[in-house]
Amino acid sequence: MSAPSPGQDARDSSDTSLAQSPLLGLNPVGLMDGVLAGQATDWEPPLAEELEPCFPGYTDFRFLDRGGMGAVYSALQNSLERRVAVKILPPDLGNDTLFVDGFHREARLLARLQHPHVVAIYDFGRNAAGHLFIVMEYVDGTSLLEIMKKDRLPLQRTLQVIAQVCEALQFAHDHGVIHRDIKPTNILIDSRDNVRVADFGLARLAKAEGTTTTQTRSSMIMGTPVYAAPEQRRLGNDVDHRADIFSLGVTLYEMITGHFPVGVFEAPSKKAGSPPGLDKIVTKALRENPAERYQSATEMRQAVLRAADRMVRPMIQRTITKRPMISMMTTIIVTAALIYLFDEVNKQVLQKIPPAPVVQPLQNFTLVPLNNTFSLLNTRMTWHRAQVQAEVLPDAELASIHSAAELAEVHQLLEEHGIHSSVWTGGLLKESLDKCTWTDGTPWDFEAWMPSAGEPPVVVTEIQPKNDGTLRTPRGDTPDWIELHNPSSKPVDLTGWRLTHFQGQGREFFEDRLGIGLPPGSPALMLAPGEYRVIYCSAISEDEENTPQFHFRLEAQRGRIAWADPRGRIIQSFNTAWNNFPANASITSDPAGNNWGISPQPSPGKPNPPPVRPLAIDVTPHPPERQAVMLLPQFNSRWCTAPLDRNALPLIRHRKK
Repeated sequence: MSAPSPGQDARDSSDTSLAQSPLLGLNPVGLMDGVLAGQATDWEPPLAEELEPCFPGYTDFRFLDRGGMGAVYSALQNSLERRVAVKILPPDLGNDTLFVDGFHREARLLARLQHPHVVAIYDFGRNAAGHLFIVMEYVDGTSLLEIMKKDRLPLQRTLQVIAQVCEALQFAHDHGVIHRDIKPTNILIDSRDNVRVADFGLARLAKAEGTTTTQTRSSMIMGTPVYAAPEQRRLGNDVDHRADIFSLGVTLYEMITGHFPVGVFEAPSKKAGSPPGLDKIVTKALRENPAERYQSATEMRQAVLRAADRMVRPMIQRTITKRPMISMMTTIIVTAALIYLFDEVNKQVLQKIPPAPVVQPLQNFTLVPLNNTFSLLNTRMTWHRAQVQAEVLPDAELASIHSAAELAEVHQLLEEHGIHSSVWTGGLLKESLDKCTWTDGTPWDFEAWMPSAGEPPVVVTEIQPKNDGTLRTPRGDTPDWIELHNPSSKPVDLTGWRLTHFQGQGREFFEDRLGIGLPPGSPALMLAPGEYRVIYCSAISEDEENTPQFHFRLEAQRGRIAWADPRGRIIQSFNTAWNNFPANASITSDPAGNNWGISPQPSPGKPNPPPVRPLAIDVTPHPPERQAVMLLPQFNSRWCTAPLDRNALPLIRHRKK
C-alpha cells in the first residue's frame, strides 16, 4: 500500500486503499506536528517488518498511515493478545532535549485521559532504534470525515455524535487538557457506532505557566485553520477550552450543511432546511468572543440533547418519562406521537362551514390523568379527531370549564406536568361566530378569553423573508423580520398576537405568539399610537431577553402569512405566496396594510416608500371557518379560537358517576 506524501491531508489523498483504512485520520497524539508547527520533513518511516526487532512483545506490524512528522502502524501486543496502534516519530527529534521533555510530559498527561469516548494511551518511550513512540488503543472503525464524504448523516445521528464529542471534551477539559484541533478527521466512529476522539496532539495544560523554546513553538500551532477559533488564528496565548467549542461548532455546521461557516454564513435552517432550533446552538458555539460561546462542553451537550429530544418526542411524552407513576406509558406515547404529530395541518381556508370529517379513533392512545376530573390525551391532534377519541372513553368528553377557580385548577395541573403547548377544549363556535357552546351539553356560563383587537387593529406593513444583511442584531445576526404598525390613537399591548407562516403549498406552517415569558403590559410589548416596530423572526432567542420575537424563520421558496389578534380573529391573511423572493428586498404596504409590492430598499421601523413592483396580494381575511376553543397555558390558560384542523393536546373531563 502506497503512503501519501509528507504532510498530505487524508481529504486530498487519491490512494483508494488508504481512503478505506479503518484508521484514516487516526493521530491520537501528533506531538511532532504541534512542536514543529506541522512542518514536513524528508524522513521516511521504516517498513513494518523492520519494527518488530525494536519492539519486544509486539508482532505483526502493519503500516496504516503517515503525516509530515510521524507514522502510525498497527501491531499485536502478545501479552494481552490485543491489537494496538503504534505511532513513531523521526529519530532526530530524540536529539532535542526540550522536545523529549515535552513529549514525555504530554504523553503522561494524555495517558490520564481514560474515557469511553477518548482514544486511550497505553505506553510511550524510546525504542532500540531511537524512535520516540506511543502505543495507543486501536480503533476498529473509520473517521467521521470518511462517513461525511459518502453521505450526509441524519440529523438525529449528527446530534448524537456531537453530544458524545462533548462528553469527551468535558472530560479532557476537567483534566486540564485542550484538544485544539477538533475536526472530522479526529472524530472516529468505531465498529459499535460509538464516537472516539483522537489526536490530542495539540493538547497542553490549560493553566500552564512559563514556556520553553519547544512550548513556545508548540503554542504557535493553530490547528486546522478552517476549524480553528479566532483566538487560535491570532497566534496569542489566550487560548482556552472554549476554542474546542468553536471547532466543534464548525464541525456541527459542516455535518448539517456540507459547507464551512466562513465569513457571514447562512444559518443551517437557511442553508440546509434543518430545524430552526439548531441555528441557536451553531450560532452560539461560533461566537467570535469566547465569553459569548457555550462556557463548557457540558452546556453545549445539554443544548444538543434538548434539540434532539424536541425532534423526536412531543412535550407531553418528554414530561411523562420523568414521572415514575406513568413511565410505563412511554412506549405507547412515543409511537402515537410520531404517527400523528403532524396530522392534517393547515388545510385551505374554506368559504363555507365544512361538514365534520369522518375520523376513525386511534387504536393505541394513552390517557394521562391530571386529577380525578381532568386528563390529557397524550398526542396532539385535530379537534375532530380529539372529539372522536373522547367519545370512545367511558364517561368522558372534551373538557368544559365553568369557573375561574376551575380554570386556575386546570392551569396549575398543566404547569405541574410541564405542558406549555396549546390544549383543545370542548368549546365550539356556533355558526353565528359570536356565541359558543360546550359539546358536553353543559351551559356556557363562564369565559376567559384572550383580549381582542381594537379598531383599527395593529397591522403588518413590511416583511423581509430573506434578510442576508440589511438588518443586523447587536450580536451581528441577520434575522428575518416583519414590521408592525399601530394606526389607532391608543397604545396596544402586543401580548398574544399571533403570526402564522405557511410554507411551500401551505401544507406546512410555523406559528408563534408574542410575549411568551413576558408579563402583559411589559414596555417591550407596548406599541405606541402611530408607531412602526420591527419584530424579529428568528430561531435564535438570546439577543435580548426582553425583546419580543417570533421563534421561526420566514425564508422559504414559497410562503405566505396570516396575522391574528390574541383571541384568534384573523386581521390579515395572504391569499398569495411570495415565490423565490430576492434576498435583502422586502414586501411593503401602505400604512393601512392593504396595497402590497416589492421594495429593493427596506425601511424597517418607519413608513414605507411606494414599492417598485406592485403585487397582486389580497390580505383581506376570508369568512372565518369553523373554530373551536383552545387553552393557552403560556398565557395563564386563557382562551382563544383556532381552526379545527390545527393540532393540540385534547383536555378531557370525566363525568362524575
